[in-house]
Amino acid sequence: MRAITSTHEDLLKFINTHDVVTIGLPDDAQVDISFIQLIEAARIYAGTAGRQVALSQPATGALLDVLRRSGFLEDMSAEDAKFWLHQGENQ
Repeated sequence: MRAITSTHEDLLKFINTHDVVTIGLPDDAQVDISFIQLIEAARIYAGTAGRQVALSQPATGALLDVLRRSGFLEDMSAEDAKFWLHQGENQ
């Protein structure tokens, strides 16, 4: 819990000092639902602050698997598909 709280605080500080935050994940990154929730919260926060969060590449591997297992891919909005899967217009 402390690790995700620290990461959350660091991410918010970074968003507050940059207009665009691009997040890169290695192909072998181990993620779980808390990572998805953290990124979704960051996206919402950034949007309310007039800033943007983006992924450097579309979700693959473990990230894509967690999105699938958690139901995020079902009835995904065009904006979410653009963010997570880089579908549609470029980010």
